[in-house]
Amino acid sequence: VEAGYAPRRKGPKPQRGQPLRIATDDGMIILVGRSARQNQQITFRRAGPDDLWLHAVDVPGSHVVVLSGGRPVPDAVLRRAAELAAEHSAARGEAGVLVAYTRRRYVRQIRNGRPGMVTYKREQTLRVSAD
Repeated sequence: VEAGYAPRRKGPKPQRGQPLRIATDDGMIILVGRSARQNQQITFRRAGPDDLWLHAVDVPGSHVVVLSGGRPVPDAVLRRAAELAAEHSAARGEAGVLVAYTRRRYVRQIRNGRPGMVTYKREQTLRVSAD
């Protein structure tokens, strides 16, 4: 291998960082995907069906998940998660950004779509500042 005659053994690819993880005062965890693969991972592998999912409306951006385990999400946590979704979107820096939120069970991957491409239903919206 050192002389160049034998091929190097390939191991598992190193991950390019982890999703942003924020612990709230209420004991809930907020996850923010920072790439398409991380969005896919936090939405469909780490979030449960009753966790809250957020995304900025009509602009590309991060998926944000509040790991609530089905418990009611306090307004302060919901607003902070919405601000993170706005901050990690193409609408960053705008005065008012619409952020959609729904339970993760209502989020579906687009058939034959790229990682992180989803549709959702039963959403509600919240207007926040992305500053």
